[in-house]
Amino acid sequence: MDNVNRLQVHKLSKSYGKVLALDQVSFDLEPGIYALLGHNGAGKTTLLNILATVLESDFGEYYFNGELVETHKKKFRSNLGYMPQQQQLPPYLSVESFLYYIASMKDIKRNRAESKIESILREVNLLEFRKRSLSTLSGGMKQRVLIAQALLNDPRILLLDEPTAGLDPVERRSFRELILRISEKKIVILATHVISDVEWIANEIMIMQNGRILTISSQAELIDKTKVYESYELLDKLKQQDSELKVVNQIRIRDQIRTRFISKHSFDQLVSTTLDDVYLDWLG
Repeated sequence: MDNVNRLQVHKLSKSYGKVLALDQVSFDLEPGIYALLGHNGAGKTTLLNILATVLESDFGEYYFNGELVETHKKKFRSNLGYMPQQQQLPPYLSVESFLYYIASMKDIKRNRAESKIESILREVNLLEFRKRSLSTLSGGMKQRVLIAQALLNDPRILLLDEPTAGLDPVERRSFRELILRISEKKIVILATHVISDVEWIANEIMIMQNGRILTISSQAELIDKTKVYESYELLDKLKQQDSELKVVNQIRIRDQIRTRFISKHSFDQLVSTTLDDVYLDWLG
């Protein structure tokens, strides 16, 4: 069992009043980094909250290594790391005290917690701030504290909800490097709007819309299926050839406008596809 790591989700559904937030979501994941992409309101946070056992679904169930999570919650939580989207941190605690508190909640022994906390604080560049009160930290530093607490128990499933919000470009790069280092044999689900945070580290892409998973595919497969072109022809003329093309961007160069667009038809100037293009193809 120790060598197994599998998360199976069957028909999870959740409503808030008349709003259907999750609509029979099902998937089967093995170790890897999965980017969960979708607009605000797509259901990403609701899905992660249910998987993190902080919210109950109205219908459906999920299993970790063949065991129903509902009846094995304590065991599942011992294998889980969860970073919520909201920065709800107790302002009266120091960084170090907060992590010791989380360690006790995760039943991590004091001697192990001491070395683990020091190691993780060094990983997230907060070691010199360990005695600082949480109330005095910047938004980006609070995000790093939340990342740190999620890693304390060396989780086999790691759920990250908008983990780079408030981080500057250097901190985001450090975060990507950290996730790559610790992701071996883990299932990592990373919900984000920042495509650049996942295009270099996530092999698998989960696209979500209106409470449903539209696809779980490799990034390479999605990029291969999305054909992107660039042209100096007038947009009206391009649309005569394909009325359903999707404009990605337009830029004026001297007296001409260059249009980047997605099309199921073939045009002359095929260019390289990015994950941003894929996102717009599915959700734009």
